[in-house]
Amino acid sequence: MNIAETAAYLSSKNDFILCSHESPDADGLGAEFALATALSTLGKRVRIINADRHSDAYAFMDPTSIIGWLSGVTIDDEEIQRSTIILVDTSDVMYSGKAADKLLAKAREVLIIDHHDIKGVSVSMICSMPSYSSTCEMVFRIVTELGYDISADVATSLFAGIVYDTGSFSYSKTTVGTFETALELVKRGANPSRIHGLLYESSAISTLLLRKDVMSSLKLYENDRIAIQTLNRTMLKETGCLYEEADGFINIPLQAAVVQVSIFFKENEEGTLRCSLRSKGTVNVAQIAQSFGGGGHKSAAGFKSPYPLEIIRTKVLELVMAELPKPKH
Repeated sequence: MNIAETAAYLSSKNDFILCSHESPDADGLGAEFALATALSTLGKRVRIINADRHSDAYAFMDPTSIIGWLSGVTIDDEEIQRSTIILVDTSDVMYSGKAADKLLAKAREVLIIDHHDIKGVSVSMICSMPSYSSTCEMVFRIVTELGYDISADVATSLFAGIVYDTGSFSYSKTTVGTFETALELVKRGANPSRIHGLLYESSAISTLLLRKDVMSSLKLYENDRIAIQTLNRTMLKETGCLYEEADGFINIPLQAAVVQVSIFFKENEEGTLRCSLRSKGTVNVAQIAQSFGGGGHKSAAGFKSPYPLEIIRTKVLELVMAELPKPKH
């Protein structure tokens, strides 16, 4: 499905439940808020129910408090069965965590809207456009096609999602179209300076302390071209920080010129272990994530680990090392 076909489908239905991937980030949240607000304005019945609660750092992206999560909402089978489930910013239905078990199995229809490559997913309706920088850039075009007059709140959320998923407009998937979208959002009320401050300059001291602990775990491999950091739940307990607050830590090692791939193993409060990968383009980390049942795109990907930390760390490191270009002599 393309943008026009997706908008036409949304226009033809009345009941929707939106959800994103586990530990939703700014791109998924921005896309959800914008799509839900647009559809509600058009008279549709819409709810947002994610598997996990989002970080308080993203509260500004949901000024009307419409983004919910499974443990904080009540929903019955009748509502699920009459609704279309829209998965945004997740190329794999299983990456939606508990939301997949609760919602997808009983949903009337399922639609995926994502800018990642989608492989091996048995969903009939997919709007996948890997050429776009972010799901928020796609949703901007979808809600515009729907005829929605974008409000300042929606412009702010979409702009924040684009900034987050493009590394502040620095990643390789940032295009002329991305900047054109950003300009339109600024015209509609998005304030770049304010959004940057809210995304990157508003964390609590506990987040700073957690960053210190995570940085102390840093190990370098392959002549410092591969960086690995580790977060465990003991760090969360000792700093009083939430798991979601570590969202951007993976990008820190990439500030060093020589580091080409950053790997971040993260254990949440329940002990679930996930791996995030970032690359400067020399290694396709999406392929590595997909080999463990995850997904993403060439420069940013992730997966839930099926193995304990020591085993998965060895396996991922071996795969990254095999893909890393040999140094020139």
